[in-house]
Amino acid sequence: MMVTVLQLQPVLLSIAPVSVAVMLYAMKRKKVWLMRLSLIGMVLSVLLLFAFQYLDYRHLENCLQQGEVYKPFQSQCFKFN
Repeated sequence: MMVTVLQLQPVLLSIAPVSVAVMLYAMKRKKVWLMRLSLIGMVLSVLLLFAFQYLDYRHLENCLQQGEVYKPFQSQCFKFN
C-alpha cells in the first residue's frame, strides 16, 4: 500500500498547533533554542499549507478543463448529467 502526500495532509498540518504549544512552553521556560525550533515548525506548516492549497487548485483546474465539477472534501471530479 502506497501512501501519498495528500493522504498525510492532516498529519503534516498538525505541525502548526504542536509548534504553537512548544512555543508557549519554550517562552515559559525561557528556552531560546526551543523557541527557534518552534518558529521553524510554524514556517514549515505555512509552506505546507501553501503547497496543499496549490495542489488543490491544480486539481480543481483539471476538473474544470474536463468539464466536470470538483468535490473539495472528497478530492474527486464528477459530471452533472
